[in-house]
Amino acid sequence: MGTLVACAVAPRRMNGRRQSDRRFALLDRFDSGMVMLAVVLMLLSITDSVFTLTLISRGGTEVNPFMNALLQHSVWAFTATKMLLTGIPAIVLVAAGNLLLFNRWRARSVLAALVGLYLGLIAYELVLLSIS
Repeated sequence: MGTLVACAVAPRRMNGRRQSDRRFALLDRFDSGMVMLAVVLMLLSITDSVFTLTLISRGGTEVNPFMNALLQHSVWAFTATKMLLTGIPAIVLVAAGNLLLFNRWRARSVLAALVGLYLGLIAYELVLLSIS
């Protein structure tokens, strides 16, 4: 009987978290799957940089005006900016893995979608490399 009384008095939990703790979900621990998605995203970004530079050396052009301006300045500026523009959102998405973004998508789903989009970009660049 004591157990039943304790359960009735205990704070209500939703999705494994007390209602009062749901406010600061960024302070959660993140799972290894999220970290792996972020690492894969960064590896794909590095691959994209290498493929982009290879295509440019074969006569291609960078279609993103901002990245093209950086590339005209230096390869280091292009690469460093690309890594920052990929790495910072990856870290934020890992930290926010359990939150809904725009009240619609879980951060983990956005991270997985970005990995999928990068895979598509890499496939496209492989096609361009094969015909150049």
